[in-house]
Amino acid sequence: RTEVTTPEEAIKQGAMALFGEKYGEKVRVVHFGEASIELCGGTHVENTADIGLFMISKESGVSAGVRRIEAICGRAATEAVKALRHEMDAIKEAVKHPQPLIGIEKLKKELRSLKEELKAAQKASRQSLSETKIGDKVLVVDTIEAGDIKTLVDELKNRHEKVAVMLFQKRGDKVLLAAGVKGAAIDAGQWVKQIAPIVGGGGGGRSDFAQAGGKEPAKINEAIEAAAAYAKEALGA
Repeated sequence: RTEVTTPEEAIKQGAMALFGEKYGEKVRVVHFGEASIELCGGTHVENTADIGLFMISKESGVSAGVRRIEAICGRAATEAVKALRHEMDAIKEAVKHPQPLIGIEKLKKELRSLKEELKAAQKASRQSLSETKIGDKVLVVDTIEAGDIKTLVDELKNRHEKVAVMLFQKRGDKVLLAAGVKGAAIDAGQWVKQIAPIVGGGGGGRSDFAQAGGKEPAKINEAIEAAAAYAKEALGA
């Protein structure tokens, strides 16, 4: 029930006036049965049915002990529901299952399986790498089929006290190469700059780690021979 009266009369009826608000000579009072009497100059619907569908879109904190909600209603809410329905259909299509949560769980299992396969491939790559002992230093110049090339270089540097390593990896029609040095008289950045042009690329980096890319994977073997020769000369082999 609503009525228009003076602010004084509204307050006498029990309406709550907000501190700091300025009210005119006439104010609108809204009675919610016996539950609440509100003093407000704003416009309200005649009936909650006019609001239609009501969706809370955001909830946040305003200050200590005070929360604020934002919502959409009526036609806007209906359009939002339609958009959500289309989005859900797209999700079902993407996960290839009529029940998205089941489809997502299936994808998570597949991802876990692929990660295990990748770990196995990386382990196989590490085990198959060719290591050459030059004095008290280890030289590794080789190719890897799978895994992260930088991670493998770091692992070799962690495994050996003195090591020089350069790894190559073919990815489609491109070549990745990375070099790492620890406790050896080789500058990784200069090493990469010397070898990268062989595979049609360029790059560089720090003295302890450098990387590059190339576009001639057919020349990887030539690059490996040149990289090994460069390192052996630098190490005094």
